[in-house]
Amino acid sequence: MNTKKTVFFTGASGSMGLATLKEFLTRTDHFNVRILVRPSKKNKKLMRKYRATPGLEIIWGDMLDKALIFECVRGTDYVLHMGAIISPEADKYPELTMRTNLGSILNIIDAIKAQPNADDITLVYVGTIANTGCRREPIHWGRCGDPIKGAIFDSYATSKIASERAVFESGLARWVSLRQTGMLPVHTSARHEPIIFHQNANNAIEWATAEESAVLMANVCEDWIPESFWRKAYNIGGGKQWRFTHWEFMQKALQSINVDFHGAFDCRDLALYNFHGQWFTDSDALDEITHFRSLSPDSYFEDIFKLYTRLYAIPILRVFIPSAKQLYKQNKKICKKHMGPDWMIENNKEDWIKAFYGSREKQACIRAWDEGYELKRPSEDPSYLDHGYDETKPTEKLKLEDMKQAADFRGGTCTSAKMTQGDLFTPLNWTCAFGHEFEATPNLVLKGGHWCPECERKAWNYTEIAGVNPFFAQVWTPLHHDEEPINVPKDVCDLLVLEEREN
Repeated sequence: MNTKKTVFFTGASGSMGLATLKEFLTRTDHFNVRILVRPSKKNKKLMRKYRATPGLEIIWGDMLDKALIFECVRGTDYVLHMGAIISPEADKYPELTMRTNLGSILNIIDAIKAQPNADDITLVYVGTIANTGCRREPIHWGRCGDPIKGAIFDSYATSKIASERAVFESGLARWVSLRQTGMLPVHTSARHEPIIFHQNANNAIEWATAEESAVLMANVCEDWIPESFWRKAYNIGGGKQWRFTHWEFMQKALQSINVDFHGAFDCRDLALYNFHGQWFTDSDALDEITHFRSLSPDSYFEDIFKLYTRLYAIPILRVFIPSAKQLYKQNKKICKKHMGPDWMIENNKEDWIKAFYGSREKQACIRAWDEGYELKRPSEDPSYLDHGYDETKPTEKLKLEDMKQAADFRGGTCTSAKMTQGDLFTPLNWTCAFGHEFEATPNLVLKGGHWCPECERKAWNYTEIAGVNPFFAQVWTPLHHDEEPINVPKDVCDLLVLEEREN
């Protein structure tokens, strides 16, 4: 009798997906693996060495092919959805990003529901901390349930916020949303794009590695994962040893090629805020359940240093390793690209300037390195935002009064007349401060941090929302209390996909 489980996953050609494939291929004694790969020339070359691997089925196709997704899901026990268009590519093609990222997860949810054993199939969705946006000091500590607030102009975050909402509200019996943090190795294309200036030097990020993330993805498919794990969101993070500021991380990364952060970047080009990142108060909880951590920053960066030491020893390769002066010159050119700091200023992109610097005046006042630009590490004492209800109550004790309290703290109301005590998965009716009526599960609102879908799809009007929503104000006002209001209409939202699917 075949007792192997079948795991299907997307995104196998990405860094996390490829590492996950390699990890599962060490467990073929109890897993059959099925992957969907886009049939590009690059991917066909990448997958060539895996084609004859026992226990592996490679299916060539697109995540937006609904019929194909149905066939991929048929007969599976676990569906791991890692495939997505990510930044910086996502910001160049917002419509394609929304169609791909939201459309693919909706196809997967539909395919699972269409199976005769739908309740036996588990969905593992890889989300992102881009959902919660900029969390610079003094709000640099975060956890699941904090307000959803994608960075302004972040098309990737917009698509993933809508996608996670779809997962939470899917009605599936077993699912989880794993919010990925900054992951190593960093995608190489990002190093030559203006996104390198969108992060402030003192921004806090708790990193993770692709290898550990792969172990996480494989471990959640093991029988020893408790039932209490499912139907929740978790932050993926490496824990205390992986908590860096951006400048600390860059110093570690650049030292492998004997370059100093100060020499490679002009600090006046770095944004003041509007890039996602935080240290997690709850990432240890995920490791306590799934036991995925194993790498230390010292060992990781030591391996990189050894690699470059070997490359330095080969004269023909040495010339390809840039000096600080070369990196600085290259970065100054990148500044002028679309979405770069010089592009914003020279083209009078006032909304962009407001989003990343607050104002032209604030940008002009940024000090140079030799003028005393301050590099610092924020407080290491964890702090917690108020989620608007009594979190000391066990879930089974939560009732309608708690929902009304949570809604009030969000500037709205819970208009449902009744609720089964402890049931976080049956949708209730809500109204936001602007009068938008919507339906959502208490799980989405209390544990996911999501709120009004109409406010989310309409615009990045965070100043206005913070003025009527005390819950949201916690992640906006501390960083923007002295600035002009900002209200940037969104070019694309989830309706693009939802309406197309209806038609």
